[in-house]
Amino acid sequence: MNKSPIAPALACAALGSVAWMAGAGVAVADDGGQRILSRSDMVTLTQPTEDQLEAAKAANRRYRDINVALADGFFQASPDVPGEGFHYLNPVRLSCTFDAANPAVLLYAFLPGETQLRLVALEYLIPFACMPASGPPPEGFAGNLDVWSNDEPVPFWTVNAWLYLRNPAGLMTQLNPLVP
Repeated sequence: MNKSPIAPALACAALGSVAWMAGAGVAVADDGGQRILSRSDMVTLTQPTEDQLEAAKAANRRYRDINVALADGFFQASPDVPGEGFHYLNPVRLSCTFDAANPAVLLYAFLPGETQLRLVALEYLIPFACMPASGPPPEGFAGNLDVWSNDEPVPFWTVNAWLYLRNPAGLMTQLNPLVP
């Protein structure tokens, strides 16, 4: 079994960050109420895809307040990852079935000029135990906009949906150049 020397450090960072964040006041992101299609630069975004994304956005809007996410079982599972931010995982949401309203990970970031964490995206995980990395990617959102990745050092298929911060690189790309 290949053990990463980073795992203990991540666990310590997660515990420390959860304790710190539980006591910190966190800004609520304001998306201005814009629908996804109105701010997407992707011409392949169809109405069924937009409807599904809007439902996911609405179902997770309450997590703009990180204290709500912590109370619902999310915890910091990564250090600050350039282009993505901090990954907050809720292991209860890990499943072999894609559920747009219930992502396993919430992405938060300190954006330039801001001093508090902001919800920027949702990340969906499907374990390799359910869908091997060598097989076809999971079925996710309607259409073909979601391009799943399986090249991370974790045993999951992943896809990000940048629903709370516009991503000039694309709505469902892995990295967002606006996230330091």
